[in-house]
Amino acid sequence: MSESLEKLQNRILSDAKHKADETIKDSQAKSQQILEEARRRAQREFEEIIAKANVEAESIRRSILSSKVRVNRLRILDEKNRIVEDIIHSVEDQLSSISKSEQFEETAQRFVTEAVKAVDTDQPVVRIGFRDMSKRNLDEVSKVLPKGGKLVIDEKPIDGLGGVVATDPEGKVVFNNTFKSRLERLDNQLLTLISSTVFGE
Repeated sequence: MSESLEKLQNRILSDAKHKADETIKDSQAKSQQILEEARRRAQREFEEIIAKANVEAESIRRSILSSKVRVNRLRILDEKNRIVEDIIHSVEDQLSSISKSEQFEETAQRFVTEAVKAVDTDQPVVRIGFRDMSKRNLDEVSKVLPKGGKLVIDEKPIDGLGGVVATDPEGKVVFNNTFKSRLERLDNQLLTLISSTVFGE
């Protein structure tokens, strides 16, 4: 009887040990599975973070490049504008001293003729003023006026550079034919011409 009891105990212990071993194996397998899933999830999250960081880094890189390109374009544009302004100032300097040139009388006559034609009256009042202009230069100029016209001589250049302003007798119709106003009227064409000549644009 005691031997049977001992066998029973041994069998129970063996079964318990067997079940314990199976439970441990199951637990280890589940632990391994959980660990593997956690590792895969961590890897996916890591890859997503890296991908997102790469996208953000690329966006920042492009933004920095775009900003640098924009800054460089602005610098180039500023330099081009400075060159164009220098050219225009040089032209203005030459225009302001036209009274000393051989073409002065012809230029003054043309300016007066254009201005008189623009105001379209029999009795135009024409103001003329150029730097260092002498009255002897104006004998031929006054001949282009109609008989009822009046030539008024300004001692200073009109608009700083010189030119002609014509009005009707009442001063209601005015035509400004100074160098400055002519440059302003040609502004866009002039800038385009300078840019295409100097920069090949």
